[in-house]
Amino acid sequence: MDDVRAVCYIRQSKKREDDSQGSPIAQRERCAAMIASKGWDHAGVFEDIGKSGWDPRVSRPGFEEMMTAVRAGEVDAVVVFALSRLTRQGALEAMRIIDELQKHGVTLVSVEEPYLDTSTPVGVGILAIIAGLAQQESDMKSAFITATKSTLRDMGSHVSGRPPYGFTSERVEKGKVTVVRLVPHETEAAHVRWMVQQIREGMSLHAIAVKLNSRQIPTQVMGMGEKGERILAARRRAGRANSEEGKPAAWRAGNIARILRDPRLAGFAAVWEGRVFPSTDEQGNRVPGKGGKRVVQRDVDGKPMSVHEPIIPPAEWWALQDILDGRTPVVARSGKRVPSLLAGYGLFLCGVCGGPMVVDRRADTMLYRCNGPKDESHGGLAIKMDVVDDEVARRTWDRLTAMDPSDPEDIEWLAEAAERFALQHETGERAEELAVVRSELEHVRGALETLYDDREAGDYDGPTGTARFREANKRLQAHEQRLMERVTELDTSITTGVTIPSDWTDVEGDVVGPGSPWSRMNLTEKRAFLNFFIDRVTADKSVGRGRNANTRDRVKIQWASPPVQAEDDDPESVKNA
Repeated sequence: MDDVRAVCYIRQSKKREDDSQGSPIAQRERCAAMIASKGWDHAGVFEDIGKSGWDPRVSRPGFEEMMTAVRAGEVDAVVVFALSRLTRQGALEAMRIIDELQKHGVTLVSVEEPYLDTSTPVGVGILAIIAGLAQQESDMKSAFITATKSTLRDMGSHVSGRPPYGFTSERVEKGKVTVVRLVPHETEAAHVRWMVQQIREGMSLHAIAVKLNSRQIPTQVMGMGEKGERILAARRRAGRANSEEGKPAAWRAGNIARILRDPRLAGFAAVWEGRVFPSTDEQGNRVPGKGGKRVVQRDVDGKPMSVHEPIIPPAEWWALQDILDGRTPVVARSGKRVPSLLAGYGLFLCGVCGGPMVVDRRADTMLYRCNGPKDESHGGLAIKMDVVDDEVARRTWDRLTAMDPSDPEDIEWLAEAAERFALQHETGERAEELAVVRSELEHVRGALETLYDDREAGDYDGPTGTARFREANKRLQAHEQRLMERVTELDTSITTGVTIPSDWTDVEGDVVGPGSPWSRMNLTEKRAFLNFFIDRVTADKSVGRGRNANTRDRVKIQWASPPVQAEDDDPESVKNA
């Protein structure tokens, strides 16, 4: 072969320059030496740095540019450091490349495998064997990495990718294994705690996003400097960016929801649930994937795995999920907040639509009004604030001071109030544990419901699916039973011998007048007091107007009562499949 125009093809999966034998520098030098030793003309170098030779979805612009030159008749020989640099997809892919090279009269030469000569049938056969070994090596490495990641996941380790917003990572020894533990990021964790506080005070996710953007708090991507800019550019090309070209990434309600839903905020390990990657059906049509969600990772006994350093306490995170799920009602707050006895924390609702009642001012009159949309059902229901406040307070104190110790309803009502009082004033570890256990119990029951729904949808069909269903069902039910027993135990230990203050039941004269216990309380104490004895206050539509308005009659009180446990909540009633 005279006047051979030879080019080098260089590839490395990791984007780095080092002194290893497989580094881009070493590959360039060795390939150039091979070309010189054969007396060929060095016609150029094509490179793909940071590109996988295994993943068929990865674009290799250097390889494609080289093949364009081959097809244009500008190349006579291609020199690679090793066949694995050309492809790791196995013999079939290697032969496809070699066939195209041969079709254009191009020879393939390997520095590390000099016995390969694609100009002879024997050389092509040997090349096919080497390509198969390259695929086997890649598959073994992939299987090893997958198995290692699975082991680390089982231990609750953060496995791959950058830490979630609010965290940084550290490596710690756990037995003979090194795991990645998440620890709060000094700056980002403070922003997360602020988000949590705003949610608890009634601010919406959208309002939080607006506030963060107005304060120019950088998102996680924007806090990564040049690397973040590259990530954002890639997202824009893929149509997944949440900001326009030339503008920084902006906060969105969805971003904040994902952050606050993440179990790792409470130090729990997390696993994906319901996540499905995009695929292609038999006709070649693209099937979109599903995002899924992160859920608490549990051990073999069903208990949450606590492996990371939390940003917020577990009890606070469970309570946060209740708010996000709508189990704990909150009022979306406005820019001008007016302190009130009943509005702003989910106690006072519209008796027509169930929406929250908020504070309103008309002329010099303070009102509570429905915060829901105005429609034919009530047209913006409103009621005088001072009348409602007085009515609710008087009815509560009247019932409390007229308690009948022989009335079962009064006994149950007072017992529930006493328990709530005890929980609010108990500052020990038992009260915190009780809050955590109760919240976790609700989520375990939710997990059971999801399990049964998935089974009805056919997700556990077949012998293997049935076995997995039974195992998960048994584990969750056992954990539910343990939690229920612990709740009972903690309830008893906290509330035994605890009663409400005696001066609450021995009021003489005007129960809310000057000198009464009620008059000595500040607004926060009054709110807490009502929450001991009341579950909900509602306001009905007005029947008359002006002097004929039945304002006090419109006020309805739902007295405090213990949570009702549905029959389905009884583990004995849940069928073991």
